[in-house]
Amino acid sequence: MASWERKALTFISQTSEWDRRRDIRTFLSFGISLLRELTGAYMSLQLDFEDSYTARVKGATPVYLDELIFNPGPIHQLLEKAGHRPIYWTQIPEKNAFEDLFEALSSAVIIPVRAGEVNALIVLGWSDIQACDPSFREFMDTVRTRMEEVCRQAQIEHTSDKAITRYTSILNTLSEALVFIGGDGYSGWVNIAAAQILQLEGPGEYAPAVLSGAMAVLIQQALNKSEIAGLAMQAFASPASRVENMIWKMVDRTLEASCLPVEGKGKLWRIVSVKQ
Repeated sequence: MASWERKALTFISQTSEWDRRRDIRTFLSFGISLLRELTGAYMSLQLDFEDSYTARVKGATPVYLDELIFNPGPIHQLLEKAGHRPIYWTQIPEKNAFEDLFEALSSAVIIPVRAGEVNALIVLGWSDIQACDPSFREFMDTVRTRMEEVCRQAQIEHTSDKAITRYTSILNTLSEALVFIGGDGYSGWVNIAAAQILQLEGPGEYAPAVLSGAMAVLIQQALNKSEIAGLAMQAFASPASRVENMIWKMVDRTLEASCLPVEGKGKLWRIVSVKQ
């Protein structure tokens, strides 16, 4: 296996932890540091496009380059001319969009990374002439794809987390008890009202076996538990089966329960108190 192929696999392997983590800031910092190590670059940095007037250097090596500010206009023109593909300068042009950034350096690579909330460049520089042969360029393409993949996935997960938090907050304000028991054997969830009725520690995720057990305990306390058991059997006759408005006569109250199918596998129980 060629050297750059091995280094590409090393980059993918050593960034695999960020498939589970969601901190893009530390990922970019780590990824750039790893890239500098694998390529032997003297200089490495992240250039963030903050707005139409500001491109700021972050995470630079050498550190004195940190917080340098550039006019993004000429840089955008350079990227557009290159079709927003990585730019390889085996010999750095005397006049370029980065002013004096590459002073005393011989070669440079500029890698656009645009995915999720990230809109930045990764810039590498070498004191000696860097041979940007096809295998090296393929390595850089792999690195770019990997970095954008992690950034994109992190953004999807961040957006999903925000949506889950928002909808969970809404469901927890309802007076109806909601109990979801997944048919996969792993997923289950209750809101605040359901946690109180089932005497669970609190709202949130539970194993289906735990929720089924808590529901069974509640039904055993009903005065008409035999009737409830028969209706419950109907509810689970098939994935599409549903039973609505079951009356559960408890010692101190009356509950109305419905068991509804959901998209995918599982059932949603809706339980409300009935005024006597």
